[in-house]
Amino acid sequence: MILKWLYRYIFGVVEIIVEGFFVERFMNICKAEEIFFWSSHIEKGTILKATINKSDFKKIRPIARKTSCRVQINKKSGLPFVVKKYKKRKVFAIAFLVIAIFCFVLTRFIWNIEVSGVQNISKEEILSDLVTYGIQEGKLKSKLDLDKIKNEMRLNRNDLAWIGIDIQGTNVLVTVVEAVEEPEIVDENTPCNIVADKAGTVSKMIVRNGTARVNVGDRVSVGDVLVEGVMEGKYTGIREVHSDADIYLVSVYEKEKKEAFIQKIEERTGNMQKNVEIYIHNFKIFFNKGVPKFENCDTIKTYKKLKLFSNYYIPIEIVNVMDYELEKSFKSYTQQELTEKITNDLRNDLNQELSISDTSQIDEKVDCIVDSDGVRVRLSYSVEEKIGKKQ
Repeated sequence: MILKWLYRYIFGVVEIIVEGFFVERFMNICKAEEIFFWSSHIEKGTILKATINKSDFKKIRPIARKTSCRVQINKKSGLPFVVKKYKKRKVFAIAFLVIAIFCFVLTRFIWNIEVSGVQNISKEEILSDLVTYGIQEGKLKSKLDLDKIKNEMRLNRNDLAWIGIDIQGTNVLVTVVEAVEEPEIVDENTPCNIVADKAGTVSKMIVRNGTARVNVGDRVSVGDVLVEGVMEGKYTGIREVHSDADIYLVSVYEKEKKEAFIQKIEERTGNMQKNVEIYIHNFKIFFNKGVPKFENCDTIKTYKKLKLFSNYYIPIEIVNVMDYELEKSFKSYTQQELTEKITNDLRNDLNQELSISDTSQIDEKVDCIVDSDGVRVRLSYSVEEKIGKKQ
């Protein structure tokens, strides 16, 4: 689509209106002469509205006379008409033409890569792998064998179930489906043990088959046998069985942190300074207004890639740099305030690390040590979890 648009723009097109009683004959002769229309339609049976190439306009005049039709131009568009309009401004016309050709050349390369579908795999890891196969900004699209790249990435990575790579304009769309690790399945007729896959203290056991090798209250480590796949009967003796049990243990997770009663803080004053940077591929242009006027500042950058159309990116990136002035001051905490602050910080960290959303099943314990310059807080989570894997 973009190639057709560029071709028509460079060579020019004309919108025409043809009136007469023989417009259908006019169209048939034009078709025989290989004069092509687009966006054409007939109104009231005697009026034809269509668009043709500029070079074909002179060819249709004798056909119009032959078919007793009247032709008039409704609109002209394209580079030849722009050049004619600004023929006294040759430098402008030449520059415009150079820019148009430059933009056309840019469409042959990759200037943006989007990765979607990743959760456990980082985007940076996928982008790094793509570079090894030649997919990176500034590479020619025509030199890429997408089917080969997809197959090799899938074969070389066990964590990928499927990967799709599609090029739209100058944009590469990479869609990833991560592989799900299949659990080891043990046949129910096969004798097996149940071993601990986490460390903690056993809180509850329901053994349906097999012989328990630990008791409630015992401390276990990863790999310890919880239920052995054997049973002893009065008449059957010792026999091997497929262990079956529900085992729960209490795992303890801890985090510790110390902070001082008097802390230095930084707050925004409301003053700010805005700068602009332009990245042209790997070349950077700075428009900073001299040295930053703030001694201490919080800098935030927002990046925006330029594009001609929805998926036609160009290698130009605008970076807005916002410097917010920071003012340093000191804040004094009481023992209770500091303890609550540290506890909330530790609680948020543990909830995020353990991916805990419901804390109602957690037994929380807080230990504080106070000295002359601050408070040390140790936060412990006791969490009851179902454990055990068959082996």
